[in-house]
Amino acid sequence: MGIILSFLFWTWLQKWFSPWISRRYFAERYAKLIEGAKGQGEEAKKLKKKLVDWDARIPGFLHGALASALSIYCCFYDEAMMADPLRATSNAWLVTVSVAAGFFAWDLYLCVSHFSVFGMEFVIHASFCLVTYLICGYVQEHPFAWHASSLLMFELSTPFLHSRWAMIEFKWDPQLITYFTYMFAAAFFVARILWGNFYAFPLIWRALVYGPKIPVWQAGMFWFNSILSAMINTYWMIFIIKSGMKGKRKKKDA
Repeated sequence: MGIILSFLFWTWLQKWFSPWISRRYFAERYAKLIEGAKGQGEEAKKLKKKLVDWDARIPGFLHGALASALSIYCCFYDEAMMADPLRATSNAWLVTVSVAAGFFAWDLYLCVSHFSVFGMEFVIHASFCLVTYLICGYVQEHPFAWHASSLLMFELSTPFLHSRWAMIEFKWDPQLITYFTYMFAAAFFVARILWGNFYAFPLIWRALVYGPKIPVWQAGMFWFNSILSAMINTYWMIFIIKSGMKGKRKKKDA
């Protein structure tokens, strides 16, 4: 029930709350975006993509902030889960898994229904995140709740990403945008590469190899999802670095 309510909440944010905020505070800009997206041709197609992306920003930002706070609490303050990372759950975990699974269900729906905007990599990411949190939310004996919470710390970089987008969209001070770009890249590296690829994932792999036996299907999904996620983290980190280097080269050429 919690997952369904979470899905409905993120859907409400994207379809109703975000447009309402945009019409109230950015009426002229948002109206032009909607009008342009109604047309035909390549320009209208670009504006349709921008409109979908625009409306998804508030849910993305709020989930990033909320998931980060919940994951930090579960990993560092929830004594039951810290004492038994493989078996223990708690009320905080039930809230966390409901928020996460509902969000990734909404995310998958959005990515599939607007595939041309988000592409295959985001569909894959949403799919395997959803599967992971559904498994961890419903498996009773070894839900790996602490480990699943630790992976949500990847979201620490997300608020910086969306804040940077807003600054660029509304033409804020270029120096401030540059600072947020560096902050996003640093947060991404720390949360997804250092914490994720070099700590959280190896802990999961160690538990799968040396821990108690779990069903083959569950172990297989954890292996597959964790390895794929580590690869996606690495791919995105390389993309961020290349984009930054490309931007510097453009400034030098100018």
